[in-house]
Amino acid sequence: MRQQGFSLLEILVAFSILALSLGVLMQIFSGATRNADLARDQTRATALAQSLLASTHVEPVLTASENGGTTDDGLRWRIEVTPFEDASEPGAPPAVPMPTSLDLWLIKARVAWGGGFGSPERSVDLTTLRTRPRQAP
Repeated sequence: MRQQGFSLLEILVAFSILALSLGVLMQIFSGATRNADLARDQTRATALAQSLLASTHVEPVLTASENGGTTDDGLRWRIEVTPFEDASEPGAPPAVPMPTSLDLWLIKARVAWGGGFGSPERSVDLTTLRTRPRQAP
């Protein structure tokens, strides 16, 4: 007489293969979620750094300064405004030709996040130059 159905061994093997497959799929999805979170945080930080740089363009007069703070969602930011100094080799032509009637100012914005509970601190750094009419001595 012929038996119909699956043996207990066949069912256990099928469930083992299913469990391993689901475990691999869960790891793939959790890795994709982590990457999406990282991309979201980096996009927010970059947007904040760009807005910090843009905010210096509305100030009528630049002065050397450093400012910082923390946003409501935990991004730590710092903006630094300093006169630009060409770091060329002595005797070499300047890397950035300086017009005689303008001063160049270096503006650096840094936005950082993370760094707690075993996660590494991540940051975005943006730098730009801005001109200002030369002040009379």
